[in-house]
Amino acid sequence: MQTLQLFNGALSEPLGSTAPTIVFVHANGYPPASYRLLLEPLAAWATVYTVEHRPLWDDKPAPERFHWRGYAEDLTATLERAALGPVWLLGHSMGAATSMLLAEQRPDLVAGLIAIDPVLLPSRLYWISRLLSIFNKNTLPIVKRALGRPHDFQSYEAAFSFYRSKRVFQRLSDAALLDYVHAGHKVVPGHGVTLRWSGAWEACVYRSAPLIWSVLKKLKLPMLGIAGDESDVLSAPIVDKWQAAVKQLSLHVLHGGHLIPLEQPERCAALIEDFILGQKVA
Repeated sequence: MQTLQLFNGALSEPLGSTAPTIVFVHANGYPPASYRLLLEPLAAWATVYTVEHRPLWDDKPAPERFHWRGYAEDLTATLERAALGPVWLLGHSMGAATSMLLAEQRPDLVAGLIAIDPVLLPSRLYWISRLLSIFNKNTLPIVKRALGRPHDFQSYEAAFSFYRSKRVFQRLSDAALLDYVHAGHKVVPGHGVTLRWSGAWEACVYRSAPLIWSVLKKLKLPMLGIAGDESDVLSAPIVDKWQAAVKQLSLHVLHGGHLIPLEQPERCAALIEDFILGQKVA
């Protein structure tokens, strides 16, 4: 069962009852603690909770596909149980898209959305991917890479050395990469460390990515968007289409890639603070 976890890494004293409440929804394969450098500054002025998607708590084998509305339904049930009132949903990548799906169905649970480099597939790419997958579920390069990634390392240090050499992590500081390594792996006694979010689940998420455009057009909530100018997920034309689809969107494009909240956590945190506290003043 999905649960809320209070993030209090930066709290020195209790926040007042008027502090905004933020629920952070993470990306495919990046457990919440990967984002410590983003969440700590937010926890200084807001009550911050995190959630884990079902690949981190469901013991069943990964299915071939699992529609992202299922993750939104998990989060809806979690927010209903917590009874926090409307919260700010802060999501990265898959987490941002999942938050949009939830907000369309249950706007009463949401005060506003902060979407960091969300997965907004072009319609043409979506349909091509679906057609290719009919003939071979593992034909997409991104799926092949997920299924072929190493799961086991001798130690956290060995995992860090492996990821440090990869292009996707080049812009991350050592501290941010260490956060991911420790959040994304667990100790197996006598066998080093292993991935918490399996390649099979990662591939399932990729195969199941939905079209979001019709959802976006229905959203009327305040929305902050943050995109990386060199993201391999959110291209410049798609960023423009996002802005056109959501008139109330406050959009910022930062220098970086799809992992912009790990690459520029302080800048992202400052934009989030200005946006949410600005809404309160307005």
